[in-house]
Amino acid sequence: MILEGLAIIINSSSYDRTYYALTIASLSAAQLQDVQVLFTYGAVRRLVKGWVDTIGDETERWIREDLEKGLKEGSIKKISEMITYLKGFGGKIYSCSAAIAFHNIKKDELIEEVDGIMGVMTFLEKTENSRLLYV
Repeated sequence: MILEGLAIIINSSSYDRTYYALTIASLSAAQLQDVQVLFTYGAVRRLVKGWVDTIGDETERWIREDLEKGLKEGSIKKISEMITYLKGFGGKIYSCSAAIAFHNIKKDELIEEVDGIMGVMTFLEKTENSRLLYV
């Protein structure tokens, strides 16, 4: 079987892990690959309006200061910017239906860049011919 795209499941809401996953997604999409990203459990909170770019206790303390410095200096982009890059290259972003139910998140609380809501099984079926990364 020839793998035709990239599927990423982001589980962690940690700023650095989410940022890194979106970096991989954006670079892959820029190379004209089909890229689809599913935000699940903790990570789904990164898709909530007003929370996308925050750096809080979900990110390990040892790295928070460096992230804040990098954001201030411009060596690190905001997660919202990484989402914009990914979408600009044709990437798709999905929210896990179980995760938004778990966190009591309403559909209208999600950022407009979300392409849809689906369960993990549906995402896996949708991306069956893709390489799969889990973050």
